Amino acid sequence: MKKKIFVTGGCGYIGGLLIRDLLSQGYLVTCLDLLIYGDSAVKSLSNDKNFKLIKGDIRDKNILTKALKGSDAVVHLAAIVGDKPCEAALKASYDINFKGTRLLAHIAKKEKIKKFIFASTCSNYGVSDPNEFATENSELNPVSLYAESKIDCEDFLKNFSSEDFKVISLRFGTAYGMANRTRFDLTVNSFAYEAFKNNKISVFAQDTWRPYIHVQDICNIIVEMIKKEKFIENNNTFNAGFTEENFTKKQIVEKLIQHIPNLQVDYISLNNDKRNYKVDFSKIEKFLNNKKTKNVNDGFKEILEALKNKNIE
Repeated sequence: MKKKIFVTGGCGYIGGLLIRDLLSQGYLVTCLDLLIYGDSAVKSLSNDKNFKLIKGDIRDKNILTKALKGSDAVVHLAAIVGDKPCEAALKASYDINFKGTRLLAHIAKKEKIKKFIFASTCSNYGVSDPNEFATENSELNPVSLYAESKIDCEDFLKNFSSEDFKVISLRFGTAYGMANRTRFDLTVNSFAYEAFKNNKISVFAQDTWRPYIHVQDICNIIVEMIKKEKFIENNNTFNAGFTEENFTKKQIVEKLIQHIPNLQVDYISLNNDKRNYKVDFSKIEKFLNNKKTKNVNDGFKEILEALKNKNIE
């Protein structure tokens, strides 16, 4: 019998790719999305009998209760994502990111769904010592409402997990690469777009560290977590990425210059983003034995080719 996966926020950057991966591996997928950005990420799946799209809000108890029935696992991607969008709508962001997660978890547990996969973020580390790698046990030091809301969700889920309701919180690095609805507010994608359009980029806080992960590798990790049968604990927190993919912004720019040798780079000393963290991913690397399929150079190549071929509107 086919397993049914319930994906929230499936019409976003990660969701469009993830849903295709799940369908190709024989899962039934129900996607709940508010469709703020439309349904372009999943539109081509409308005739797939194994896929169902529901327009709705994760804060709507009636919709959730009905939609979750019969699911084997929840992948919770829905959120107001990123620092600036959260700052622009403080109350709505916290409402969706935390209260929505809490309600979703309550109903999922009531419906006897065994596994709850929560998309968290390495932004939770905020400002940390760049000479040390942050592990899952490192102190959290958020510098944004976005990260604070994710930490509050993690804390709630940790206490809410049980033997019959396993929680997996995945602290993802900064995503990049092409998807069905590519985001251009993320470092690698943003640099590629700006460089292509203007042959010039402005770089703030060039020496700050961040871990990066291709959107396809994010999906691969989620799929592997769905497949994984044995978890030692009821609540499981993982830094989700690859240790070798930690770079400073300047190192990222040097990779971009390999693709655009005559690129003009304007380094600006003003630090408009305090975040600075290197992350250790050895726990998930051992747990999943999951291999990286793409690197930052691949990401730049994809984005630049898509722009060149006018595959991105």
